Order: sequence, then structure tokens, then C-alpha cells
Amino acid sequence: MVLPFYYNWRNLRRRRLSVTLTFFLVSVVVFVLAALLSFAAGIRASLAATGSSRNVIILKPGSTAESTSIMLPSEAARIVQAPNIAHGSTGQLLISPELCVQTNIPRRGPVGTPASVAIRGVDDIAYEIHAELKIIDGRRPRQGMMEIIVGKAARERYANLEPSGRLEMGRLANRVFTVVGVFEAGGGAIESEVWAPRTMLEDAFNRRFLSSVVVRLEDPAAARATIDYLNGPAVELDAQLETKYYDELSTKTREIVFLTTVLIGIMAIGAIFAVANTMYAAVDGRKREIAMLRTIGFARSSIMLSFVIESLLISTTACAAGLGASLFINGSRQDFLSDTTWTVLAYELRITPGILLSAFGLATLVGVGGALAPALKASRMRVIEALRKA
Repeated sequence: MVLPFYYNWRNLRRRRLSVTLTFFLVSVVVFVLAALLSFAAGIRASLAATGSSRNVIILKPGSTAESTSIMLPSEAARIVQAPNIAHGSTGQLLISPELCVQTNIPRRGPVGTPASVAIRGVDDIAYEIHAELKIIDGRRPRQGMMEIIVGKAARERYANLEPSGRLEMGRLANRVFTVVGVFEAGGGAIESEVWAPRTMLEDAFNRRFLSSVVVRLEDPAAARATIDYLNGPAVELDAQLETKYYDELSTKTREIVFLTTVLIGIMAIGAIFAVANTMYAAVDGRKREIAMLRTIGFARSSIMLSFVIESLLISTTACAAGLGASLFINGSRQDFLSDTTWTVLAYELRITPGILLSAFGLATLVGVGGALAPALKASRMRVIEALRKA
């Protein structure tokens, strides 16, 4: 015979203070978990949407990212010898020399704290190689002109990047570039960038070198041969698939997720003890009641199940509250400073079905883990002794 559900609900309402405090603690743990996982999901989605398996990115050996790569024009000239490079619509090799620098741009909002935003200098050929880039407002910048286009995420996150806006940058911050367009790139990382004519960027920052070269492959299945040639003695550069490059940039994110997961684990253990403390107090305050239930025929297992159900009611409703609070951050734009590229990546917090399941699993673990010992104590209570002490 199982105790009715309203019996559990009535007992929770009688212990409002302890139940409320436990409810609050569990909901905070769930919210922190959801926020962490949405951060990781947003970063992964942004980086996974960046790059193409048909593109190979080439850096200077020993560099960790484009921002730390310094490639001389004479070194980049050897790339044309590589096999399997595709030809463009006009017959030219699809090779894009690119320069990546950083400049501080204030974030939107009343405070306007500065962010280190990536500025990419490219030639016209880059738009054919980076086929995922689409102009959604305005036009491309003209070579030889102080014009820029900005990524959709960058426009939403940072100030002065609307069309016709003006951005001061350069080695002395004395060159004024005009925003002539906005682009999107499937939600990828380059939507956090600003693109400018490469020669104008070289002149503004006094940089006479390249950060990277991106080439388009004729046959993606033969990418290994092209990469081996570029890494070999004939060229002596560091080449890899563009998709692999952006995947490696997410390594720091995985480290943050791991460290924060440890913190959440500690918080979850604290939540389990809080639930256990609440349930132990319930057992001590209901000794006579439990004895009477045993006397009228309820089995030990029914008593034990009743306490587990009460604990799960606390944890699952707290889980719903925590997830409900996390929905307010779902879809919001944030930015993350990478210690690899030293530029910010604008991303969107995402509450995915997997995150909902993970939060529910954590809440269930907390509820069951916190209830087992008190429930076992209640089920083993000696009826005569409990009635005598009561």
C-alpha cells in the first residue's frame, strides 16, 4: 500500500522555511549548471559553424593562432607551388593572403567597456574562398579605400559599427574607416570580426607581413597531400584544415567547462546535504506519525518511498525554477576573450534539450541522494519506541 500523493504535499507545506531554503539552493545549482552549459554550447556552435572542409589555413610554424603568426610575403609566395589548389571564376588560384590585427571597440551599453576585436585585412579573392560570408546590408569595401564591413554579431555587440559608422584604428589610432556593409557567416566566429582592404590595413598598422593564408582545395579528399606538401621542406609552413583550426580554438572553452563542472559538483554535494538535513528534520519531527502509519499497515518500503517522493518534489520543482530563470539568458549575446587569439568572440547563449536533460538529471540525483539516508532511517524506526517517546 502506497501513501497518497497529497500526504507528501501536505507535509512539505508544513515545513515551509526549511523547504524554501533547500528549494532555493537546488534552483541556484541548476541555474549555474544551465548557464555554464549554455556558454559552452554557444561557443561550440559558433566555432563549429566557422570554416570549410575545402579550405586549408596556413600559419607560421610555432604560432598558436593567426594573431601570433608572422609570415613574410616571400614565405607566402611558395604556397602557389602546392598541388590541388582550386581556381576561381576568372581562372586565378584561390589563395587568400590575410592580415589579422586587433583594435579596441567599446561594447554597447551605458558603460561601454572596450573589447579587443579582430580586424581582418583581405583582398577581393577572400570573398570567393570564404563562401559562407554573405553581405546582408550595404556592400563590400573597395580595395584602396578606407572602408570596412562588420560581422552581424560584432554589430549587435559593439558600438559604432552600424552602416555609415566610423571606426578609428591604426598604430596611432588616427585612421578613420567607414562602415559600408554588414555580413553574416552562418553564425560562425568570423561574424565577430571586422573586415577591411588588406593594403589599407597594412598601411594603417604599419604591418608588412601576413598573419595567414587560406587556400581553397580542388578536391577535399586530397587535402592530406596538400597539407603534407605545405608542411614539408618545399614550403616549411604550418597548414591544417580550417575546420580543425577553429576546433582547436575551443580547447580553452573545454578547460573552463571542466573546472566549472568541478565547482558545480561541489555545489551539488552541498545541495545533497541540504536536502538530507531537511529530510532528517522531517523524520525527527514526525516520529509519532511514522509509527502510526506503520501501525495501521503501511510497509517499510512505503514509508521510505514517501520520503524519497517528498525530496524529489523539492528538487524537481527547484529544477523547473532554475531552468525557468535560465531561459531569460537564452539567446542573449555575450563575448568571450580567447587567450589564444587575444580577441573577443561574440556568441549566443543556448539552452538546448541536452542542457534541460542534464539539469533534470542533476536535480534527480540531488533529490534521491539527499533522501536515501533519512528515508532509510524512517523505514527502520521501531514503532513501540517511537510511540513511547512521542
